[in-house]
Amino acid sequence: MHLADQAKQFQLKNDQQFALLSGAIALGAAVWSMHFLGMLAFELCVTVKYAPVPTLLSILPAFVAAWAAMRWISQTERDVKHLCLGGAIIGLGIGVMHYSGMLAMRTAADMTFKPWWVAMSVVVAVLLAVLALWFRQQCERLQRLRAWRHVVSGAVMGAAITIMHYVGMAAATFVGLAEFAQPVPTVDRWYLSTLVTLGAITLIGAVIAQNMIVRQRQLARDLQFKEHQMRVIFQNAIDAIVITDAKGFIQTVNRAFEGMFGYQAQHLTGKHISKMIPDWKQLNAYAKKRRQRDTTEKMVAERQGFHADGHEIPLRIALTRVVENESTFCISFLMDMTAFHTQQNALEKLLTEDPLTGLFNRRGLMSLMRGIASGAQSHNVNRGMILLFLDLDGFKSVNDTLGHAAGDEVLITLSQRIPGVLREEDMVCRFGGDEFVILLTFTEHPRLLASKIADKLIESIQQPIRLQSGQEITVGCSIGVAFAWPKKKEEIEELLEKADAAMYLAKKSNAGKVVFSSI
Repeated sequence: MHLADQAKQFQLKNDQQFALLSGAIALGAAVWSMHFLGMLAFELCVTVKYAPVPTLLSILPAFVAAWAAMRWISQTERDVKHLCLGGAIIGLGIGVMHYSGMLAMRTAADMTFKPWWVAMSVVVAVLLAVLALWFRQQCERLQRLRAWRHVVSGAVMGAAITIMHYVGMAAATFVGLAEFAQPVPTVDRWYLSTLVTLGAITLIGAVIAQNMIVRQRQLARDLQFKEHQMRVIFQNAIDAIVITDAKGFIQTVNRAFEGMFGYQAQHLTGKHISKMIPDWKQLNAYAKKRRQRDTTEKMVAERQGFHADGHEIPLRIALTRVVENESTFCISFLMDMTAFHTQQNALEKLLTEDPLTGLFNRRGLMSLMRGIASGAQSHNVNRGMILLFLDLDGFKSVNDTLGHAAGDEVLITLSQRIPGVLREEDMVCRFGGDEFVILLTFTEHPRLLASKIADKLIESIQQPIRLQSGQEITVGCSIGVAFAWPKKKEEIEELLEKADAAMYLAKKSNAGKVVFSSI
């Protein structure tokens, strides 16, 4: 029965059929051996011998019954019809085996059978065979009983054979006759029983051994297929994969690695990975420490790699150290982050840059201010910030009289002109509409620095602007100034509000004026 289950796992049709056939032979031999040993245990007061050919032919029904059992077990879909049919074939096969075996007896007695007892023995065999198959089916469905399916069904099937045998023996009636004129050699029961037992054990052992060989071949094919499958997956993986020894010398790479770094696999075997990834030793040491702490996490980091032609490749590296059979090797999965960084930079530019002028927008300004504050705090540097909040004077009239296209020309021209009066480290952003904010950093004399820059800004902005239409216009500006040493987000926003308020006062008091916020 175990061989029938095993046949389901075989992929080749020939292996499946061999498992079923050999299992049927083993089961049939076991059934017939039990029957024949039971016959030898039956004693009559007359001489008994067994005709060789009919006795051997009685094995065939046992094989048919065993084949039916193996076929039924190997099927995946079983309904009541198949259950009853399988049980009937098994029960009838056992019955035919038994009575054909009894008819092979040669004795000085007349043997007759009671019809009702014969019918009852066959019915019992069929019912118990059906019951054995049903028990097996139920055990397969219930997870907690699945491991017992062979034992339960085998026990019931054994009971069917045993009960049928002894009921069949009870159905036989022997009437004594005159002994043979010539003495009939007495059957050596011990010799025959030993011979049958050893023969059955040898046959069953041979079947088991042969099926173990088939199973090993199947496992070898499965292993070979899985190895091939893993090689295909390895070579066709999207990410680059490199396997090195514990010291970093390359053992194998996949095609994605070849394409990423511009090397052929045969030229990389035995070379050190640091040729492509200079920081690999550092990453490997870190991964080794993590493994010593019994962590199962992979070491993931972003580092620079180098192509064969020398250009840099931003990489995301997932490195795992594997210890197997006292051997250590490293598996590294590499992802080219170039496209990701390009998209990230494009998104960052979209979020922080003014589309008209190309200057930073309000979001970009706040990000810059937070970065400066964080850097000054972490490096313990007394660096402050000055904000010059600039609002154009006369810009509304340009829009109203000449249109928004002319207004856009003015904003673009001023966005190119303003950086010319600033220091290299200073930043300018378009805050919105006709408002600009200039960010300065300082370590001392903030008022003097702000006054100097503000005067230059007013002078530069008041210079005439020639439009594409040929018309020349002039605008001015009002500037509010605030400075502080902000370290928190709230302090940065407060500084911006102070500069805005100072600009409002400058605008209200007189155009072209600079107003400092009180600190």
